[in-house]
Amino acid sequence: MTQTLAATSSLRGRVARKSDDYAAAILARREKAAPLSHEAKVKKMALILSDETSGIRRLGVGMVGPIQLKLRYQGITRNVLVEDPVTPGTPVEYDVWDDLGQAYIMSGTEGEVRVTPFEGKRVPVRFFRIASRPAIRKEDLFYLRINAVEQAQDETKQAILKQEDTRLLVLLQAALTDYATRPDHTVTPNHNITEASGYLTPGSLYSAVAMTDMHELQSARILINPFDFRDLYRWDINQTGWAFKDRVVAGETITSFGEFQIQRSIIVPQGKVFLTPEPNFLGVFPVLYSLDVEENHMVEAFWKGWVFDEMVNMSILNPRGIATITKA
Repeated sequence: MTQTLAATSSLRGRVARKSDDYAAAILARREKAAPLSHEAKVKKMALILSDETSGIRRLGVGMVGPIQLKLRYQGITRNVLVEDPVTPGTPVEYDVWDDLGQAYIMSGTEGEVRVTPFEGKRVPVRFFRIASRPAIRKEDLFYLRINAVEQAQDETKQAILKQEDTRLLVLLQAALTDYATRPDHTVTPNHNITEASGYLTPGSLYSAVAMTDMHELQSARILINPFDFRDLYRWDINQTGWAFKDRVVAGETITSFGEFQIQRSIIVPQGKVFLTPEPNFLGVFPVLYSLDVEENHMVEAFWKGWVFDEMVNMSILNPRGIATITKA
């Protein structure tokens, strides 16, 4: 009751504010981040210069860094599933608290989805590896003024995040398709809403979550392609209210709408929107070991290289809260 009242009062406060109030609040937050004083700058510069191995190099990278080609990729897997670090040497099994007893897991080697009808109440986990091997020519380390090692390793980490998210979406679609088409599944059998207007609307979101409501679950996350995400900016006042439009005009990024948290990813297929419940109602992301880096130099070929890898698994233990919206 306390949380409900707090949320209501917060919403009322938002509606009462004007556009100028939102703009002033944003400017006030920016002014709080005061620049460093002269003394603080001197101390920080002295600290950088005292590091003879990487201080000057990092200072140079900051001055003559490369022109950035794109935004840094942010993974979504760890926000959709419950991340579970696993103790090495311990068999991993998860309970399936369901009369039907189904679970959906990623295949250990082929990278395919294995849909497992499960008559017991526990599902074993088989880990698979996600890896990448970046390499840089030795002479480029001297020709380039940027920190090529740091750039290559950062791009590799983003590539592995994309691999995680790709497998997650394949698994979500397989779990949804199998569960929605089961002969013993009689409530909201398709779990998909077709949006015929050509762009995403609030009505489609509410229709999709209504299907999972029938399973006594509530879809709380929206996984959406950035192209489809821009549909939200086309909604008019009658659909969103003045507070929503005020925040958009003031430059704030849309991270939520109503009861939904919005997560953008270029890995989500364009024209398709996934709705999922909170992670503890969906599945797990067991991690045997997280991202590990090993040197893999090819000295005779004059390449500097590394091997990035991780051992993980993805398991959907409760498919009831998954729904999709397809734009016609």
